Amino acid sequence: MVRFLCVLVLFLFSFSACGRSAPVKSESGNNTVPVSNNMPDEKVFIGEGSAPEFSDARNNAYYDIMKKAAIFVLGEQKFNDNKSQLDGLLSYPADRKYIFGETEKAPAEKQKKWLSNSRDANGNLALKLQATINIKKLKGDLEALSLKESAPASTPGLAGTPADLSQPAAPQSTAVTNQVDLSGVDVSALSFLVYYNLNDPAIKNDGDQAAYSKWAVDNLNRELSALSVQTFDLDTVEKLVSERNLLHEASTGSLGVGLLLAQKVYAELYAEVTPAVTYEGNKANVIVNVKVFVRTTGALIASIEKGGQQYESVSLAASIKASMREAVRKIKDELVVSLRKYVNSGRFYFARLTGVSSYRDASKFASAAGKIEGVVNMTLKSGSKEEKVYDYSLQFKGNPTDAVDRLFEALSGVTGFEKLDLKQIRGNELTFTLE
Repeated sequence: MVRFLCVLVLFLFSFSACGRSAPVKSESGNNTVPVSNNMPDEKVFIGEGSAPEFSDARNNAYYDIMKKAAIFVLGEQKFNDNKSQLDGLLSYPADRKYIFGETEKAPAEKQKKWLSNSRDANGNLALKLQATINIKKLKGDLEALSLKESAPASTPGLAGTPADLSQPAAPQSTAVTNQVDLSGVDVSALSFLVYYNLNDPAIKNDGDQAAYSKWAVDNLNRELSALSVQTFDLDTVEKLVSERNLLHEASTGSLGVGLLLAQKVYAELYAEVTPAVTYEGNKANVIVNVKVFVRTTGALIASIEKGGQQYESVSLAASIKASMREAVRKIKDELVVSLRKYVNSGRFYFARLTGVSSYRDASKFASAAGKIEGVVNMTLKSGSKEEKVYDYSLQFKGNPTDAVDRLFEALSGVTGFEKLDLKQIRGNELTFTLE
């Protein structure tokens, strides 16, 4: 009987051990490819890229970081077997949706960081990027693809050379059709607040980084002013941060300082600027990242990153400023296109109606507005019968005064709206009353 029990215990132990899946060693480093059930939702990777021009070096760094993430999910052999199919998914800019903070907001600690950027002896810009990858999303998209299963490993030297993983495949040209001519779109009616991310740990711990961020804000304000876009002076804005204690409000709430500032001055758009500066002696390279949001909706309408060439001047500060000016000028050229697209497709407004006696009138207001020429969308967001206040999200192809005039035209003669009047216009906020 004792012998039987011993044999049974050994059998169960062996069966349990066989049933467990061990992690598989990655051939490219110390990381292991985890069992899919135990895979983390996110993970930090570091990628590198090199090329004569910033855009190419950046694209290569993004690809390198996504290649490592894909190998983490799939294993190196399966990645190699499907490389041609994966290149488009993992190349810039398609891969940005997997990087926290690129296409949507993310906490400061999850934002990507340029760890180094410098020119080598051949004049190539060498970049090193750290980013938090959304493994859960990447894994889901990879599983949706029809990927080939890995073939058994072949004897070295008999199956030819492995695929070159050092650089992404050359992008395929795609025909662009039905392009809209945006050259005549006027952006001068926009109000735009530019600030830097005070919650960025680099700024909190490094006075130089704070100075670089202020230089970047001043540069972008200058470029926007040249477009006749309304901007806000940095010194005035910083006084507002101090007077209203906005830094404390941001640290204890869910809103960033940039959004809080934009709310205080009723700016339609606000931007967060993050520069990455590297230098050796008086030689300096600067990369500037700009994200632009609509204040009333939080919609991201532009995310642009450009790098200046390496400059060497009489002082380090002069070199940094020269490289930064070049980077911001490149950003402006791309940003003006994004702003024109935003205006052309319909600006976002916050509309409020007060003195409303019933939900029926609130609904009638939205229905009438929705039929106006130029209105893309009119949606009732919230309301209170007791307070007689209803709030709406309005997307309209035109400026605020056009929106007001057309609303009055649409509601003239409509029963219940005889006393409709305008209370105030503040930026892209419109307040009407029925009292």
